[in-house]
Parts: sequence; structure tokens; C-alpha cells
Amino acid sequence: MALSPAERKRRQREREKELDVQTYRMELTGTERWCIQKAAARQGYEDQTEYLLSLVYADLKKPASRACNYPECNCPFDKPSGAECYRGYEERAA
Repeated sequence: MALSPAERKRRQREREKELDVQTYRMELTGTERWCIQKAAARQGYEDQTEYLLSLVYADLKKPASRACNYPECNCPFDKPSGAECYRGYEERAA
């Protein structure tokens, strides 16, 4: 039995809620859009979002350029053991 448009939309909303899907909007110039489109095509991506996410994931694999070096830092706060960096830097690998 075919789904009605209302049922299809309801299921889509349920899936998006389950996956915590949110809209992300970027304001890009025509040149920026063209560059992304060209670079994605060169790398063999049909989906430009997938291409941009691959760049983000690759960047996350690199060592943090701004790593927390507590207690050597000049942070004005005493950091409890196991707490996150107050400045939002990534913890350095032990």
C-alpha cells in the first residue's frame, strides 16, 4: 500500500528527530560555490556536502593546533583533575 504524502512526511520527521538532523546554512559567494563545486568534482564527489564533511573529518584527524598544556599555561583557573580546558582547547595526548 502506498504511503500518503502526510504519512511520508511524518516518517521523515521521525527519522530526522531520531538522527538529530538540523539545518546548517552557509552564506557563500558565487566564486566560493564555484570553487567548492569544482573541487568536489575533481575529487569524484557528486554531493558537495559530502565533500565538505570529508575536509572537516580529515582536519579532525590532525593534531590539535591549540592544545591545552595545563599546568604550564597562564590560565587564571585551577583545573580540577579530569575537567575540560576552560579555554576550550583540546587535551593533549598523554
